[in-house]
This record gives sequence, structure tokens and C-alpha cells, in this order.
Amino acid sequence: MSKTLNVCDKSLFYIIILVTVSLLTPSRSHAETPLAEMSVDGLLEVLDATLAESRLYEARKEEKIEGLRREFDAARDREQRYWIARNLYTEYSTYDSDSALHYASLAYDLARETGHLNWMDEMQIDRVYILAATGLFSEADNLLATFDPATLSPGLQARYFEQLLFLSTHHDQYIGVNTAEAPYDADASAMLDSLCRSLSRSDPQYEWFEGWRSLESPDHGARMIPRLKQSVDAARFDSRKDAMDAWILSRLYQEAGDDDNKFRYLIISAIADVRAANKEIASLEEVANLLYGEQEGGTDDNLRRANDYISYCIRCANEYKSRVRVGRLADLQNRITRSYQTELQHQRERASTYLKLALAILVVLLAAMVFIVVQMRRLRQSRAMLNDANRTLNSKVSELEEMGKQLERANGELERLYSNAREGANELSRTNLAKEKYIADIFAICSNYISKLDDFRKNIHRLLIAGKFEDLRRITKTPELSQAEIKELHRNFDKIFLGIYPDFVKDFNTLLRPEEQIVLRKGDLLNTELRIYALVRLGLTDSTAIARFLHCSVQTVYNTRQRARAKGIVPREEFAERVRSLGKTIF
Repeated sequence: MSKTLNVCDKSLFYIIILVTVSLLTPSRSHAETPLAEMSVDGLLEVLDATLAESRLYEARKEEKIEGLRREFDAARDREQRYWIARNLYTEYSTYDSDSALHYASLAYDLARETGHLNWMDEMQIDRVYILAATGLFSEADNLLATFDPATLSPGLQARYFEQLLFLSTHHDQYIGVNTAEAPYDADASAMLDSLCRSLSRSDPQYEWFEGWRSLESPDHGARMIPRLKQSVDAARFDSRKDAMDAWILSRLYQEAGDDDNKFRYLIISAIADVRAANKEIASLEEVANLLYGEQEGGTDDNLRRANDYISYCIRCANEYKSRVRVGRLADLQNRITRSYQTELQHQRERASTYLKLALAILVVLLAAMVFIVVQMRRLRQSRAMLNDANRTLNSKVSELEEMGKQLERANGELERLYSNAREGANELSRTNLAKEKYIADIFAICSNYISKLDDFRKNIHRLLIAGKFEDLRRITKTPELSQAEIKELHRNFDKIFLGIYPDFVKDFNTLLRPEEQIVLRKGDLLNTELRIYALVRLGLTDSTAIARFLHCSVQTVYNTRQRARAKGIVPREEFAERVRSLGKTIF
């Protein structure tokens, strides 16, 4: 009973997370660039964003599994319970090895009770995958040896060879053998040839096996790449099959010597793995390894990404209990961490050098200021001497009259300067008052949001205490609250920004072609495109930070900025800099 309650609590927790994140995360635009058409840098940004949402994908996985478990508990027919247990094994197979083995055994027992020998063989073959993935190679090899491939149906033969191939490659990875040149032995190669000839091209696993087969023949691989690429490019990249197909395509590009496409499809495979909540993940580890290998000639982002990716892989390996990957990942993380620490040390040294340079410049400036003060004192002394000389010439009336005129002109100029100074002081006073007003507005907005958040928390707490879970579900399900707050935030931002830069929209349109200039709808102050570049005008250039502020996806910000640059009359690389120079603050 206690275990059931814990499961329900965990399910409710994941559902609340899923609903909350769904409310706060805007839907993706249909105009996004397909993954297959993106550059490596664009794919890495998508991978970063996908990893940031990994808990969301895991919550969806947990919700799906919980639904299947409820179906299993409610089912009474043995065959129906077998199929549900089979589906639970499939969901757990790359997510939780212990649960996968549990449901594989449960499905096997149900198959035995119903007398379906093929089902029993299928579940035993499936158990080989979990044993191999967790490093129990001897048990996996012994279990696989109990089967005679010749007696199996074509479908089970495919699954048998798939597990044989998986066991062989995982065992080689565990003992440190490089499988790049010979991924499997001659017997397995012969079986793979026979299997590919027997499988229909419409079989979901045909392209996967054909891709493995093509690794042994460069000519065969060259013919296979276009066919497999067409299938992979059309995928949604949210399932383990998509990840596997993209991975084998990456291997084919590697054999063909196309390193760029090899890396691109390896990243795509990692994206599909994360979206599918696959914790028996290999592609992301390879991406991290490649980024670590390139960090000396690349950017600091490569090393940072490699460290983030390998940390995620270790978390997945620990949660999945994969003995095959934990040791190798720990060694790779140790090497990446050392490099990362070395890079941080270099940055600290550079910062120290810059600090010393800044101090030297400060000393020079102080010396210049002392020199200016001395010169000003000498100037005052010279003026005093001139006044003495003028007093000695008081007897000359004409010179006194000229001096009077000069003094009159000097007084007029002084009056003008005084008037300008007084106007400047008034302007500064108005500026300070306006700044104080905007600061007060911002604090009022923050206070208002804190009050609303506290009221929302108190309401949620009250409903939880009262056990009104249906009311709680209805309140947290509706997106109206967060959307209204986001709209209010946008309105406040628009009002304050245009108060500082009232001519921003007109000035921004001067950077665009006449036919592409922005015309706002009645009642709108700014639209999404103008808000993004308003933040750029304020100095916020990082797309991730802009996306967090506007509550939209990083890809939406990236695409919007690209479209604006395409519409500009200035060079694309100068567009952001021109935006930052727009307008003049008016208070």
C-alpha cells in the first residue's frame, strides 16, 4: 500500500511539473528551420535548449508509463496484460533497466501461462538487451546461446541479430576495443547479409540493418547514404528509432570521410535521444568527445558544452545503472574537467593581466590630472599678473574703454554660459526625476509580481491542504494567468522603453527596406520583433537571455533576428551594432 502511494505521489509530482512547464513554455513556431538544414552551430544551440528541457521530456515519459501501469492493474485478460507488460518493457528498456527487467520477466511469465512460445522467445531476446546494456555480458551471452536462429521466425531473427550486434559492440566498448573498422565478426556479417535479403524494404528495421551492413563496403555505403538520409531528414527526431537511424547515418558519413555531416547527424541523434528520454545514450557521449578533441582549436564554448554533455551522460548512466558507460564516462569527464580547470586558470591569468593594465592606465590618468591642476594654478597666477598690468594702464582712457567693451562682451558670454549651465542643471534635474519614476515603476511591477506569486502560492497551499486536487488541476491547467502576466510584462516594458526612446520604432524602420518596414496594429506599442531589438538596444545581445526575458524559445529569437537582418538595408554583420546606436534618450 505504501509503495502504491509513493508511486501516485511521484506521478502527481511529474504531472504538476509537466503542466507548469507547459504553461510557461511557449509553443514552437512552425516556421522553425528543420534540423537537417541547420548548421553545426545551430544544431548545438538546439541541443543545448533540448537538454535544458530534458526534465520535461522525462516527465512526459513518466506520465505515459504511469498510464500503462494503470491499464495493467485494471486489465484482467492474460493476453491483454501481456501486451501491456510488453509495452511497459519497451518504455523502460532505455529509461530504467531494473524496471525493464521486471516487466520483461512479467511478460515472459504471462506468455508462458497463455502458451505462446514466440512471445516467450521474444521476451527472452529482449532481456538480452538489458543485460548487455547494464554490463552483464556473461548472462546475456548465455541467454542468447540458448536460441537457434534457424528456428526463429523472420521477425525474431531480426530481433536476435539486433541483440547479437548490440551485445558484441557493447562488450567491445567495455573492454576498450575500437569497433570503427570491424564492428562485428564474419559470422555476424553473413547473418546480417541473409537478414537484409529476407527483410522487406518497408520493415521499420530494414534501413538500420542495411546501414550496418553498408559499413563494410564503401560502395554500398555510398549508395545507402542518399536513401537513409531521405528517411532521416523526414523524421520528427523524438524517438529511439530516429536516434538510431541518425546515428548509423553519421557512421556512414564517417566511413565516406565527410566529417561535417558525420558531426551534424551525430548531434541530431543526440537531440532525438534526449527528446525520447533515452538514458542508454551513446550519441551525446560521442558529441562531447568530439567537442573535447576540438577544444584546442575551437572556442571556449566547445569545452563548456563537452563538460555539460558528459555530466548529463553520467547522470543518465547512473540512473539507468549502465556499467558499460559509467567507467568510460567518468574517465572522459575527468579529462574534460582538468582541461576546463586549465582554461579557467588561463582566464584568471588573463584577467589579472588586464587588471594590471587597467591599474597602469589609472596611474597615467592620475598623473595627467595632477599635471592639469598644476597648469590651472599657473594659469590663475598668470591671470593675476595680467590684472596687475591692467591696473597700471588705468591712465589710458582709450584702453580703458576698450577694456570696458571687452569686459562687457565677456560678461555677455559669461551670462550665456551661466544660462546654459542653468538649463543643463534643470535638464539633469528632470532626467533624475524621470529615472526615479521609472525605477519606482520597476519596483512597483516587481512588488506586484511578488504579491501575485505569493497569492498564487497561498491559494495552491490552501487547495492542497483542503485536498481539492481537481480545483488545483483546473487552476494550474489554464494558461490564462501566465499569459496575462507575460502580456502585462510586455506592456510595461513597451511603455517604459518608449518613454526612454520615443522614436525607436521610427528609427528602427530606417534600417529596413521600405517595403519591409514595420507597421504596428492599432493599440500596440511594440511587437515581438521590436521587443527583441529593444533589448538589443539596451545591450542584451545573448539570444538565450532574450528568450528568457520574453518567455519564448531561443529558436524563435534566433529566427526573428535572422529575418530582421535579411530585411535590412545595412550589412547583416552590422545590423545589431546599428540598432544599439539608434535613438537618443528623451526625458
